[in-house]
Amino acid sequence: MKFCCVLLLAGATVTGFAAEPTRPQKVLPMADCVERALQNNLDIQVNRLQPQIGRWGVVSQQGVYDPVLSGSLSYQEDTDPLLPQPTDKFLRAGIDLGGRLPTGATYDIGVSETRTDLELASTRNYTGGWLLTVTQPLLKNAWFASNSAAIRIARKNHQIAQDDFVRQVMDTVSAVQNAYYELMFARENYKAKLEDLNSAKALLAENRKRVEVGVLSPLDVTQAEAGAAEREEAVVVADRAIRDAENVLKRLITQDVSEFAGHELVPADSLAFEMVELDVTRSTRTALAQRPEYALAKAACDKQNITVQFQRNQLWPQVDLFGTYGNNARSALTTNATASFNNYVSNLADSDAPVWSVGIAVSYPLGSRTDRANYRIARLQSTQAVLDLKRVEQNIVVEVDNAVGKVATNLKRIEATRAAARLAEESLKAEQQKLRAGTSTSFLVLQAQAQLATARSAEIRARTDYDKSLVALARAEGNTLTKNKIVFDPGR
Repeated sequence: MKFCCVLLLAGATVTGFAAEPTRPQKVLPMADCVERALQNNLDIQVNRLQPQIGRWGVVSQQGVYDPVLSGSLSYQEDTDPLLPQPTDKFLRAGIDLGGRLPTGATYDIGVSETRTDLELASTRNYTGGWLLTVTQPLLKNAWFASNSAAIRIARKNHQIAQDDFVRQVMDTVSAVQNAYYELMFARENYKAKLEDLNSAKALLAENRKRVEVGVLSPLDVTQAEAGAAEREEAVVVADRAIRDAENVLKRLITQDVSEFAGHELVPADSLAFEMVELDVTRSTRTALAQRPEYALAKAACDKQNITVQFQRNQLWPQVDLFGTYGNNARSALTTNATASFNNYVSNLADSDAPVWSVGIAVSYPLGSRTDRANYRIARLQSTQAVLDLKRVEQNIVVEVDNAVGKVATNLKRIEATRAAARLAEESLKAEQQKLRAGTSTSFLVLQAQAQLATARSAEIRARTDYDKSLVALARAEGNTLTKNKIVFDPGR
Protein backbone atom coordinates (compact mmCIF):
# COMPACT_ATOMS: atom_id res chain seq x y z
CA MET A 1 0.00 0.00 0.00
CA LYS A 2 2.83 2.40 0.90
CA PHE A 3 4.49 1.66 -2.45
CA CYS A 4 1.27 2.54 -4.29
CA CYS A 5 1.02 5.89 -2.48
CA VAL A 6 4.56 6.75 -3.50
CA LEU A 7 3.79 5.91 -7.12
CA LEU A 8 0.64 8.04 -7.02
CA LEU A 9 2.57 10.97 -5.55
CA ALA A 10 5.29 10.64 -8.17
CA GLY A 11 2.72 10.45 -10.91
CA ALA A 12 1.01 13.60 -9.64
CA THR A 13 4.31 15.43 -9.56
CA VAL A 14 5.26 14.46 -13.08
CA THR A 15 1.91 15.17 -14.69
CA GLY A 16 1.82 18.66 -13.14
CA PHE A 17 0.49 20.41 -10.04
CA ALA A 18 -2.99 21.85 -9.85
CA ALA A 19 -3.06 25.25 -11.50
CA GLU A 20 -4.18 28.13 -9.33
CA PRO A 21 -7.09 30.30 -10.45
CA THR A 22 -6.04 32.98 -12.90
CA ARG A 23 -5.69 36.33 -11.16
CA PRO A 24 -6.85 39.56 -12.82
CA GLN A 25 -3.89 41.46 -14.16
CA LYS A 26 -2.86 44.99 -13.31
CA VAL A 27 -0.42 46.29 -15.93
CA LEU A 28 1.86 48.97 -14.48
CA PRO A 29 4.58 50.95 -16.27
CA MET A 30 7.54 51.85 -14.08
CA ALA A 31 6.75 55.57 -14.37
CA ASP A 32 3.28 54.94 -12.92
CA CYS A 33 4.79 52.99 -10.04
CA VAL A 34 7.16 55.85 -9.24
CA GLU A 35 4.31 58.36 -9.40
CA ARG A 36 2.16 56.19 -7.14
CA ALA A 37 4.99 55.94 -4.65
CA LEU A 38 5.47 59.72 -4.55
CA GLN A 39 1.77 60.15 -3.83
CA ASN A 40 1.04 57.20 -1.57
CA ASN A 41 4.23 55.88 0.02
CA LEU A 42 3.83 56.15 3.79
CA ASP A 43 7.53 56.86 4.41
CA ILE A 44 7.33 59.84 2.06
CA GLN A 45 4.05 61.01 3.61
CA VAL A 46 5.69 61.00 7.05
CA ASN A 47 8.83 62.87 5.95
CA ARG A 48 6.90 65.32 3.75
CA LEU A 49 5.79 67.17 6.90
CA GLN A 50 9.31 67.79 8.21
CA PRO A 51 10.14 70.73 5.88
CA GLN A 52 6.86 72.37 6.84
CA ILE A 53 7.70 71.90 10.51
CA GLY A 54 11.13 73.41 9.85
CA ARG A 55 9.64 76.41 8.06
CA TRP A 56 7.33 77.16 10.97
CA GLY A 57 10.30 76.70 13.29
CA VAL A 58 11.94 79.69 11.55
CA VAL A 59 8.77 81.74 11.97
CA SER A 60 8.67 80.76 15.63
CA GLN A 61 12.21 82.01 16.24
CA GLN A 62 11.54 85.23 14.33
CA GLY A 63 8.64 85.86 16.70
CA VAL A 64 11.13 86.89 19.40
CA TYR A 65 11.13 90.34 17.76
CA ASP A 66 7.36 90.70 17.87
CA PRO A 67 6.40 93.66 20.11
CA VAL A 68 4.24 92.99 23.16
CA LEU A 69 1.34 95.27 24.00
CA SER A 70 0.08 95.14 27.57
CA GLY A 71 -2.29 97.16 29.68
CA SER A 72 -3.55 97.37 33.23
CA LEU A 73 -6.45 98.88 35.11
CA SER A 74 -6.88 98.91 38.89
CA TYR A 75 -9.04 100.52 41.53
CA GLN A 76 -8.02 101.17 45.15
CA GLU A 77 -9.62 102.66 48.26
CA ASP A 78 -7.68 103.87 51.32
CA THR A 79 -9.25 104.52 54.69
CA ASP A 80 -7.41 106.30 57.52
CA PRO A 81 -8.58 104.91 60.90
CA LEU A 82 -7.62 108.18 62.65
CA LEU A 83 -9.81 110.36 60.48
CA PRO A 84 -13.60 110.17 60.45
CA GLN A 85 -13.71 111.09 56.75
CA PRO A 86 -14.76 108.76 53.91
CA THR A 87 -12.26 106.71 51.95
CA ASP A 88 -9.79 108.10 49.37
CA LYS A 89 -10.20 106.49 45.94
CA PHE A 90 -7.54 105.74 43.31
CA LEU A 91 -8.17 104.66 39.70
CA ARG A 92 -4.97 103.67 37.87
CA ALA A 93 -4.61 102.85 34.15
CA GLY A 94 -1.52 102.03 32.12
CA ILE A 95 -0.47 100.75 28.70
CA ASP A 96 2.94 99.48 27.61
CA LEU A 97 4.54 98.51 24.30
CA GLY A 98 7.80 96.60 24.55
CA GLY A 99 10.00 94.23 22.63
CA ARG A 100 13.45 93.26 21.40
CA LEU A 101 15.53 94.48 18.46
CA PRO A 102 17.96 92.42 16.33
CA THR A 103 20.87 94.23 18.03
CA GLY A 104 19.84 92.72 21.35
CA ALA A 105 18.38 95.98 22.63
CA THR A 106 15.14 95.88 24.57
CA TYR A 107 12.69 98.74 24.58
CA ASP A 108 9.57 99.64 26.51
CA ILE A 109 7.37 102.68 26.19
CA GLY A 110 4.64 103.07 28.75
CA VAL A 111 1.88 105.55 29.46
CA SER A 112 0.30 105.64 32.92
CA GLU A 113 -2.41 107.67 34.58
CA THR A 114 -3.77 107.79 38.13
CA ARG A 115 -6.98 109.52 39.09
CA THR A 116 -7.18 110.36 42.82
CA ASP A 117 -10.35 111.36 44.64
CA LEU A 118 -9.49 112.92 48.02
CA GLU A 119 -12.63 112.80 50.10
CA LEU A 120 -11.14 114.91 52.89
CA ALA A 121 -10.45 117.81 50.54
CA SER A 122 -13.31 117.01 48.18
CA THR A 123 -10.90 117.27 45.24
CA ARG A 124 -9.90 115.20 42.23
CA ASN A 125 -6.49 115.31 40.61
CA TYR A 126 -4.61 113.35 37.90
CA THR A 127 -1.00 112.23 37.83
CA GLY A 128 0.93 110.25 35.25
CA GLY A 129 3.10 110.55 32.17
CA TRP A 130 5.00 108.51 29.61
CA LEU A 131 8.41 106.88 29.78
CA LEU A 132 10.66 105.25 27.16
CA THR A 133 13.27 102.76 28.40
CA VAL A 134 16.00 101.31 26.16
CA THR A 135 18.66 98.81 27.22
CA GLN A 136 21.47 97.83 24.83
CA PRO A 137 23.92 95.01 25.72
CA LEU A 138 27.49 95.87 24.80
CA LEU A 139 29.25 92.49 25.15
CA LYS A 140 27.19 89.44 26.04
CA ASN A 141 24.09 89.03 23.83
CA ALA A 142 25.11 92.12 21.87
CA TRP A 143 24.55 92.96 18.21
CA PHE A 144 23.28 90.85 15.35
CA ALA A 145 25.41 87.68 15.37
CA SER A 146 24.48 86.40 18.81
CA ASN A 147 20.87 87.58 18.72
CA SER A 148 20.13 86.01 15.34
CA ALA A 149 21.75 82.67 16.25
CA ALA A 150 18.45 80.96 17.05
CA ILE A 151 16.92 82.13 13.77
CA ARG A 152 19.93 81.02 11.72
CA ILE A 153 19.90 77.63 13.45
CA ALA A 154 16.18 77.30 12.68
CA ARG A 155 16.90 78.08 9.02
CA LYS A 156 19.59 75.40 8.97
CA ASN A 157 17.11 72.96 10.52
CA HIS A 158 14.68 73.85 7.75
CA GLN A 159 17.37 73.22 5.15
CA ILE A 160 18.28 69.93 6.82
CA ALA A 161 14.62 68.86 6.75
CA GLN A 162 14.43 69.70 3.04
CA ASP A 163 17.61 67.78 2.20
CA ASP A 164 16.50 64.83 4.29
CA PHE A 165 13.17 64.76 2.46
CA VAL A 166 15.00 64.77 -0.87
CA ARG A 167 17.09 61.86 0.41
CA GLN A 168 13.92 59.99 1.38
CA VAL A 169 12.38 60.58 -2.05
CA MET A 170 15.55 59.38 -3.79
CA ASP A 171 15.69 56.27 -1.64
CA THR A 172 12.02 55.52 -2.29
CA VAL A 173 12.29 56.02 -6.05
CA SER A 174 15.36 53.76 -6.14
CA ALA A 175 13.57 51.15 -4.03
CA VAL A 176 10.56 51.22 -6.38
CA GLN A 177 12.77 50.79 -9.44
CA ASN A 178 14.70 47.92 -7.83
CA ALA A 179 11.45 46.24 -6.77
CA TYR A 180 10.08 46.68 -10.30
CA TYR A 181 13.19 45.09 -11.80
CA GLU A 182 13.03 42.24 -9.29
CA LEU A 183 9.44 41.57 -10.32
CA MET A 184 10.53 41.55 -13.95
CA PHE A 185 13.30 39.09 -13.09
CA ALA A 186 10.92 36.85 -11.13
CA ARG A 187 8.49 36.67 -14.06
CA GLU A 188 11.21 36.05 -16.65
CA ASN A 189 12.86 33.46 -14.42
CA TYR A 190 9.50 31.75 -13.97
CA LYS A 191 9.12 31.54 -17.75
CA ALA A 192 12.60 30.00 -18.04
CA LYS A 193 11.82 27.43 -15.34
CA LEU A 194 8.48 26.62 -16.95
CA GLU A 195 10.14 26.16 -20.34
CA ASP A 196 12.67 23.84 -18.72
CA LEU A 197 9.82 21.87 -17.14
CA ASN A 198 8.04 21.56 -20.47
CA SER A 199 11.25 20.33 -22.09
CA ALA A 200 11.63 17.70 -19.37
CA LYS A 201 8.01 16.61 -19.84
CA ALA A 202 8.50 16.40 -23.59
CA LEU A 203 11.55 14.21 -23.04
CA LEU A 204 9.54 12.03 -20.65
CA ALA A 205 6.73 11.58 -23.17
CA GLU A 206 9.21 10.76 -25.93
CA ASN A 207 11.04 8.24 -23.72
CA ARG A 208 7.80 6.47 -22.84
CA LYS A 209 6.98 6.03 -26.49
CA ARG A 210 10.45 4.75 -27.26
CA VAL A 211 10.29 2.31 -24.35
CA GLU A 212 7.02 0.98 -25.73
CA VAL A 213 8.69 0.23 -29.05
CA GLY A 214 11.74 -1.25 -27.28
CA VAL A 215 14.25 1.40 -28.28
CA LEU A 216 14.97 2.60 -24.73
CA SER A 217 15.15 0.89 -21.36
CA PRO A 218 12.70 1.69 -18.50
CA LEU A 219 15.61 3.36 -16.68
CA ASP A 220 15.44 6.25 -19.15
CA VAL A 221 11.78 6.82 -18.24
CA THR A 222 12.64 6.81 -14.54
CA GLN A 223 15.42 9.35 -15.09
CA ALA A 224 13.09 11.54 -17.15
CA GLU A 225 10.40 11.35 -14.44
CA ALA A 226 12.93 12.37 -11.79
CA GLY A 227 14.08 15.28 -13.93
CA ALA A 228 10.51 16.47 -14.51
CA ALA A 229 9.69 16.25 -10.79
CA GLU A 230 12.78 18.28 -9.90
CA ARG A 231 11.82 20.98 -12.39
CA GLU A 232 8.26 21.20 -11.11
CA GLU A 233 9.67 22.05 -7.69
CA ALA A 234 11.72 24.82 -9.31
CA VAL A 235 8.59 26.17 -11.02
CA VAL A 236 6.72 26.26 -7.69
CA VAL A 237 9.57 28.19 -6.07
CA ALA A 238 9.77 30.60 -9.00
CA ASP A 239 6.02 31.23 -8.81
CA ARG A 240 6.31 32.04 -5.10
CA ALA A 241 9.13 34.47 -5.89
CA ILE A 242 6.75 36.37 -8.17
CA ARG A 243 4.24 36.78 -5.31
CA ASP A 244 6.96 37.97 -2.95
CA ALA A 245 8.25 40.49 -5.50
CA GLU A 246 4.71 41.76 -6.04
CA ASN A 247 4.26 42.31 -2.31
CA VAL A 248 7.47 44.31 -2.06
CA LEU A 249 6.34 46.57 -4.91
CA LYS A 250 2.82 46.91 -3.50
CA ARG A 251 4.09 48.14 -0.15
CA LEU A 252 6.13 50.84 -1.86
CA ILE A 253 3.44 52.25 -4.17
CA THR A 254 0.28 52.25 -2.08
CA GLN A 255 -0.93 53.16 1.38
CA ASP A 256 -3.21 50.11 1.48
CA VAL A 257 -1.83 46.92 -0.05
CA SER A 258 -5.35 45.47 -0.13
CA GLU A 259 -5.93 47.76 -3.13
CA PHE A 260 -4.21 45.11 -5.26
CA ALA A 261 -5.56 42.11 -3.38
CA GLY A 262 -6.01 39.16 -5.73
CA HIS A 263 -4.40 41.02 -8.65
CA GLU A 264 -1.35 40.02 -10.61
CA LEU A 265 1.05 42.93 -11.13
CA VAL A 266 2.40 42.84 -14.66
CA PRO A 267 5.28 45.16 -15.58
CA ALA A 268 4.57 47.05 -18.78
CA ASP A 269 8.29 47.72 -19.27
CA SER A 270 10.93 45.18 -20.15
CA LEU A 271 14.55 44.75 -19.12
CA ALA A 272 16.44 47.42 -21.02
CA PHE A 273 20.02 47.51 -22.17
CA GLU A 274 21.16 51.11 -21.84
CA MET A 275 24.81 51.82 -22.56
CA VAL A 276 26.22 54.59 -20.40
CA GLU A 277 29.55 56.39 -20.39
CA LEU A 278 31.41 55.66 -17.19
CA ASP A 279 33.71 58.24 -15.60
CA VAL A 280 34.48 57.85 -11.89
CA THR A 281 35.94 61.35 -11.54
CA ARG A 282 32.96 63.04 -13.15
CA SER A 283 30.48 60.92 -11.20
CA THR A 284 32.25 61.73 -7.92
CA ARG A 285 32.21 65.44 -8.66
CA THR A 286 28.51 65.24 -9.49
CA ALA A 287 27.78 63.31 -6.31
CA LEU A 288 29.52 65.84 -4.06
CA ALA A 289 27.50 68.60 -5.69
CA GLN A 290 24.11 66.87 -5.63
CA ARG A 291 23.98 64.21 -2.93
CA PRO A 292 21.54 65.29 -0.18
CA GLU A 293 23.61 63.39 2.40
CA TYR A 294 26.58 65.67 1.71
CA ALA A 295 24.38 68.76 1.87
CA LEU A 296 23.00 67.48 5.19
CA ALA A 297 26.49 67.07 6.63
CA LYS A 298 27.56 70.55 5.47
CA ALA A 299 24.41 72.10 6.93
CA ALA A 300 25.14 70.33 10.23
CA CYS A 301 28.64 71.88 10.23
CA ASP A 302 27.26 75.35 9.54
CA LYS A 303 24.65 74.91 12.25
CA GLN A 304 27.26 73.88 14.78
CA ASN A 305 29.50 76.82 13.85
CA ILE A 306 26.62 79.16 14.68
CA THR A 307 26.31 77.47 18.06
CA VAL A 308 30.05 77.86 18.70
CA GLN A 309 29.87 81.59 17.92
CA PHE A 310 26.91 82.02 20.23
CA GLN A 311 28.50 80.09 23.10
CA ARG A 312 31.73 82.08 22.69
CA ASN A 313 29.71 85.27 23.09
CA GLN A 314 28.19 83.91 26.28
CA LEU A 315 31.65 83.95 27.90
CA TRP A 316 31.64 87.77 27.99
CA PRO A 317 30.34 89.63 31.03
CA GLN A 318 26.91 91.21 30.85
CA VAL A 319 27.44 94.92 30.21
CA ASP A 320 24.25 96.85 29.48
CA LEU A 321 23.91 100.50 28.54
CA PHE A 322 20.48 101.78 29.48
CA GLY A 323 18.64 105.04 29.24
CA THR A 324 15.19 106.46 29.91
CA TYR A 325 13.32 109.51 28.73
CA GLY A 326 9.81 110.65 29.45
CA ASN A 327 7.53 113.32 30.75
CA ASN A 328 5.58 113.77 33.98
CA ALA A 329 2.22 115.44 34.20
CA ARG A 330 0.03 116.46 37.11
CA SER A 331 -3.20 118.40 37.40
CA ALA A 332 -3.71 121.18 39.89
CA LEU A 333 -5.82 120.45 42.93
CA THR A 334 -9.34 121.62 42.26
CA THR A 335 -12.86 120.62 43.08
CA ASN A 336 -13.79 120.87 39.39
CA ALA A 337 -13.21 117.42 37.90
CA THR A 338 -13.34 118.63 34.29
CA ALA A 339 -10.85 121.41 34.89
CA SER A 340 -8.55 119.02 36.68
CA PHE A 341 -8.47 116.59 33.73
CA ASN A 342 -7.98 119.35 31.15
CA ASN A 343 -5.08 120.71 33.17
CA TYR A 344 -3.49 117.24 33.29
CA VAL A 345 -3.76 116.75 29.52
CA SER A 346 -2.26 120.19 28.91
CA ASN A 347 0.74 119.43 31.13
CA LEU A 348 1.26 116.04 29.42
CA ALA A 349 1.26 117.64 25.97
CA ASP A 350 3.56 120.52 26.87
CA SER A 351 6.38 118.20 28.08
CA ASP A 352 7.37 120.80 30.64
CA ALA A 353 8.45 118.18 33.18
CA PRO A 354 10.83 115.83 31.39
CA VAL A 355 12.50 112.92 33.15
CA TRP A 356 15.56 111.10 31.88
CA SER A 357 18.37 108.88 33.03
CA VAL A 358 21.38 107.06 31.62
CA GLY A 359 23.55 104.39 33.14
CA ILE A 360 25.48 101.19 32.76
CA ALA A 361 25.00 97.83 34.49
CA VAL A 362 27.62 95.10 34.75
CA SER A 363 27.24 91.51 35.91
CA TYR A 364 29.60 88.56 35.69
CA PRO A 365 29.12 85.09 37.20
CA LEU A 366 32.16 84.10 39.21
CA GLY A 367 33.66 80.99 37.68
CA SER A 368 31.30 80.88 34.64
CA ARG A 369 31.55 77.10 34.62
CA THR A 370 28.25 76.63 32.83
CA ASP A 371 29.10 79.00 29.98
CA ARG A 372 32.63 77.65 29.66
CA ALA A 373 31.39 74.06 29.61
CA ASN A 374 28.76 74.89 26.98
CA TYR A 375 31.43 76.53 24.83
CA ARG A 376 33.75 73.51 25.11
CA ILE A 377 30.87 71.16 24.26
CA ALA A 378 29.95 73.27 21.23
CA ARG A 379 33.55 73.19 19.96
CA LEU A 380 33.78 69.43 20.39
CA GLN A 381 30.47 68.96 18.60
CA SER A 382 31.74 71.21 15.81
CA THR A 383 34.77 68.95 15.47
CA GLN A 384 32.44 65.96 15.34
CA ALA A 385 30.43 67.62 12.58
CA VAL A 386 33.56 68.24 10.51
CA LEU A 387 34.70 64.64 10.95
CA ASP A 388 31.23 63.43 10.01
CA LEU A 389 31.38 65.57 6.87
CA LYS A 390 34.70 63.93 5.93
CA ARG A 391 33.23 60.50 6.67
CA VAL A 392 30.23 61.21 4.43
CA GLU A 393 32.54 62.48 1.71
CA GLN A 394 34.64 59.31 1.86
CA ASN A 395 31.52 57.14 1.82
CA ILE A 396 30.25 58.97 -1.25
CA VAL A 397 33.56 58.53 -3.06
CA VAL A 398 33.56 54.80 -2.28
CA GLU A 399 29.88 54.40 -3.20
CA VAL A 400 30.40 56.10 -6.55
CA ASP A 401 33.46 53.99 -7.30
CA ASN A 402 31.58 50.81 -6.38
CA ALA A 403 28.53 51.86 -8.41
CA VAL A 404 30.60 52.56 -11.51
CA GLY A 405 32.46 49.28 -11.05
CA LYS A 406 29.23 47.31 -10.71
CA VAL A 407 27.85 48.78 -13.93
CA ALA A 408 31.01 47.73 -15.78
CA THR A 409 31.00 44.29 -14.13
CA ASN A 410 27.34 43.62 -14.89
CA LEU A 411 27.86 44.66 -18.48
CA LYS A 412 30.55 42.00 -18.78
CA ARG A 413 28.26 39.51 -17.01
CA ILE A 414 25.60 40.09 -19.65
CA GLU A 415 28.06 39.29 -22.42
CA ALA A 416 29.38 36.21 -20.61
CA THR A 417 25.98 34.80 -19.62
CA ARG A 418 24.56 35.44 -23.06
CA ALA A 419 27.41 33.43 -24.60
CA ALA A 420 26.97 30.72 -21.95
CA ALA A 421 23.23 30.45 -22.70
CA ARG A 422 23.91 30.19 -26.44
CA LEU A 423 26.52 27.49 -25.93
CA ALA A 424 24.27 25.60 -23.50
CA GLU A 425 21.47 25.64 -26.06
CA GLU A 426 23.78 24.28 -28.75
CA SER A 427 25.03 21.61 -26.35
CA LEU A 428 21.45 20.56 -25.58
CA LYS A 429 20.57 20.27 -29.26
CA ALA A 430 23.64 18.14 -29.88
CA GLU A 431 22.83 15.89 -26.91
CA GLN A 432 19.23 15.47 -28.11
CA GLN A 433 20.44 14.44 -31.56
CA LYS A 434 22.82 11.94 -29.99
CA LEU A 435 19.96 10.53 -27.88
CA ARG A 436 17.82 10.01 -31.00
CA ALA A 437 20.81 8.34 -32.62
CA GLY A 438 21.22 6.08 -29.58
CA THR A 439 24.65 7.38 -28.60
CA SER A 440 23.55 9.33 -25.51
CA THR A 441 21.32 8.86 -22.46
CA SER A 442 18.34 10.63 -20.94
CA PHE A 443 20.50 11.56 -17.96
CA LEU A 444 22.90 13.52 -20.18
CA VAL A 445 20.02 15.23 -21.97
CA LEU A 446 18.45 16.20 -18.64
CA GLN A 447 21.82 17.49 -17.50
CA ALA A 448 22.12 19.60 -20.66
CA GLN A 449 18.58 20.93 -20.10
CA ALA A 450 19.46 21.88 -16.53
CA GLN A 451 22.61 23.64 -17.72
CA LEU A 452 20.58 25.60 -20.27
CA ALA A 453 17.98 26.58 -17.65
CA THR A 454 20.73 27.71 -15.28
CA ALA A 455 22.43 29.69 -18.04
CA ARG A 456 19.17 31.41 -19.03
CA SER A 457 18.43 32.30 -15.40
CA ALA A 458 21.95 33.65 -15.05
CA GLU A 459 21.51 35.79 -18.16
CA ILE A 460 18.22 37.18 -16.84
CA ARG A 461 19.87 37.82 -13.48
CA ALA A 462 22.76 39.64 -15.14
CA ARG A 463 20.43 41.83 -17.22
CA THR A 464 18.38 42.63 -14.11
CA ASP A 465 21.48 43.41 -12.06
CA TYR A 466 22.74 45.67 -14.82
CA ASP A 467 19.55 47.75 -14.77
CA LYS A 468 19.65 47.81 -10.97
CA SER A 469 23.29 48.92 -11.05
CA LEU A 470 22.24 51.88 -13.22
CA VAL A 471 19.70 52.76 -10.53
CA ALA A 472 22.43 52.50 -7.90
CA LEU A 473 24.76 54.69 -9.99
CA ALA A 474 22.09 57.38 -10.35
CA ARG A 475 21.51 57.26 -6.58
CA ALA A 476 25.24 57.43 -5.86
CA GLU A 477 25.58 60.47 -8.12
CA GLY A 478 22.47 62.11 -6.63
CA ASN A 479 20.82 62.11 -10.08
CA THR A 480 17.83 59.94 -9.24
CA LEU A 481 15.28 62.75 -9.46
CA THR A 482 16.85 64.30 -12.56
CA LYS A 483 16.99 61.02 -14.47
CA ASN A 484 13.35 60.32 -13.63
CA LYS A 485 12.29 63.91 -14.43
CA ILE A 486 10.92 64.46 -10.94
CA VAL A 487 10.54 68.10 -9.97
CA PHE A 488 9.01 69.18 -6.67
CA ASP A 489 9.35 71.76 -3.94
CA PRO A 490 10.77 70.04 -0.84
CA GLY A 491 9.76 73.03 1.29
CA ARG A 492 6.05 72.54 0.71
